[in-house]
Amino acid sequence: MKKNKLLLFLLITATQISFAQLGSREIINGQIISEATAIDNVTVFNVSSNKGAVTDKLGFFTMYARPSDTLVFSSVIFKSKKLVLTENDFKVIVLKIKLEEFINELDEVVVTPSTLTGDLEKDAKNIKVTDKQSAFNTSEIADMQMERDFQSTQFNSAMPSDLSIPYGMDFIKIGKMVGKLFGKEKSKEKPVVFTSDKNFQAAVKDKFTYHFFTETLELKHDEIGLFLNYCDADPNVRKLLATNREIDLIDFLISKSKEYKNLPKD
Repeated sequence: MKKNKLLLFLLITATQISFAQLGSREIINGQIISEATAIDNVTVFNVSSNKGAVTDKLGFFTMYARPSDTLVFSSVIFKSKKLVLTENDFKVIVLKIKLEEFINELDEVVVTPSTLTGDLEKDAKNIKVTDKQSAFNTSEIADMQMERDFQSTQFNSAMPSDLSIPYGMDFIKIGKMVGKLFGKEKSKEKPVVFTSDKNFQAAVKDKFTYHFFTETLELKHDEIGLFLNYCDADPNVRKLLATNREIDLIDFLISKSKEYKNLPKD
């Protein structure tokens, strides 16, 4: 009976000692040291306790650990390091851990005589060149109107160096149009094709901007609708909506705007 009690006492004592050893983690203070300037945000992970910490701006960290615990240090700018703690590590005030900076080395590029000879003409012929078709039509670019800015060359708008008129008419194209109208041979009369199925007032508003009415025709905002009603009273106005009659339409609107402004006001 006494032997059984003695064995039970020894078993309980051993269990308590073992449990005390397992749960006897204490605080350990550490600091990362390195030649790199940024030593913050280094992850310190205790593999044994499955707990982790992160260093501050000065590289310090604090965590619970005990001898024989394994700490793993990892960061995007440092090489990973594993450290098994000993009893001596707990005797210092701050445990210093030096990490080696991670350097991302590029693959070496070797230039051999088979790649470059030093003869520019010969090397240029050996280089593969992909011929890509331009997405732009040169004739379309020539017809484009570009806005002037502070980097543009100063010029006399009244007499440009190339004798062209900015935003002027293309008289060659107009001449071709006139030639078609007054050809030697009379062409068969073609049916009139209108550019819009809308009424005159709606069609003109679709063709021209608000700026055209207020700046070119010099109409007030509340005069635009009244002016278009005045134009619509002309019996031949519908024909001006036909295809290729844009110039005639503009001349008509400019002429009518002058008449409209001379009307007696009530």
